[in-house]
Amino acid sequence: MRSFAGEPKTEASLQMDLAAIGVTHRMTLLVHSSLSSIGWVVGGAPTVVRVLLSAIGQSGTLVMPSATPHCTDPATWASPRLPDAWLADVREHLPVFDARTTPTTLGAICESFRNWPNTLRSDHPVESVCARGAAASTIVSEHPLAFSEGPGGPFEKLYNLDCRVLLLGVGFNRCTALHFAESLADRRRIKTLRFPVLDNGQRVWTEVPNVADDNGAHFPNVGQQYVAEGEVRQGSIGDAASMLFPMRGLVDFAVRYFDDVL
Repeated sequence: MRSFAGEPKTEASLQMDLAAIGVTHRMTLLVHSSLSSIGWVVGGAPTVVRVLLSAIGQSGTLVMPSATPHCTDPATWASPRLPDAWLADVREHLPVFDARTTPTTLGAICESFRNWPNTLRSDHPVESVCARGAAASTIVSEHPLAFSEGPGGPFEKLYNLDCRVLLLGVGFNRCTALHFAESLADRRRIKTLRFPVLDNGQRVWTEVPNVADDNGAHFPNVGQQYVAEGEVRQGSIGDAASMLFPMRGLVDFAVRYFDDVL
């Protein structure tokens, strides 16, 4: 049986927490989140989405990654790790990404936002981004297949918009802005993404280069050093330890870090 500690989290209490950490109207806000870290929320994930939208107002823009790693070659999946005997069959029948219907695996808040009325989604088969608000169409309109978190895509546009990043109950290991930063570094780490796409109505597999997964090698250290610079506002949203900071500041700091250590 689940235990219930502390107080229930409500729209009103979460609104106060967002205001206290510095989320304001007209802000372009990129959110990485963990619903379970917040505590017991009355209304669950939709309440969190509603509060975030209210906090930035009609002139703001809310953005969340909506990645779909389950659309890649199943031989590369870490969770679930499929039996080798299944791979050929799963690969043959794996559905092609559909921006309208393919769910994200990034948690209940992201999936609720993906389904929110008037939310737009970029069309990258693996690293799509959802946005709603004043700058949404600009952010999601172009998303290159190769180096999907790099120049020419949503994250460069967010950088240019001087957006704020909110880590809501998660750490810098979940911060996609650091993938964008590494994509700008001279010695960026690279992996190959393989996924099915439709080409003239035919389902075909394609391969593109992308920035490699960090797996905790550098991102937590970058974050720790950036926090020490004093540019990060810290607080709790519900029970979730959270951080708010300018994406541009983090990226510029991280590019220097990666140029030094990679």
